Amino acid sequence: MAIAIKKKRKGTVTKATPKARGKTATTARSKPKAPAAVRKPPPPKPDPLDDVEEPDRSSPSMAEVDAEALEFIAAIDRFKKENGRPFPSWSEVLLVVRQLGYKRG
Repeated sequence: MAIAIKKKRKGTVTKATPKARGKTATTARSKPKAPAAVRKPPPPKPDPLDDVEEPDRSSPSMAEVDAEALEFIAAIDRFKKENGRPFPSWSEVLLVVRQLGYKRG
């Protein structure tokens, strides 16, 4: 029994079909996935940092903040409310500082 082999000419480019592009016969015949309501999510992985104690990162209590800092905070809050700006720009912060009476030394 002889097997016939077709020879391709040099420089000929063959185009891959959609079947040949990464799709195998097994994926085409695989079972459909279960609906989302039936599938169970994977169990959560334990966080390796759960047992690490983090430092307290809360802001200082109001008793530890001096009067000038409280005045500045109040002035910034007042500016934000009056101008409807949740985050003032640095130029606007400088304006508030100048309105409080601070000048370059």
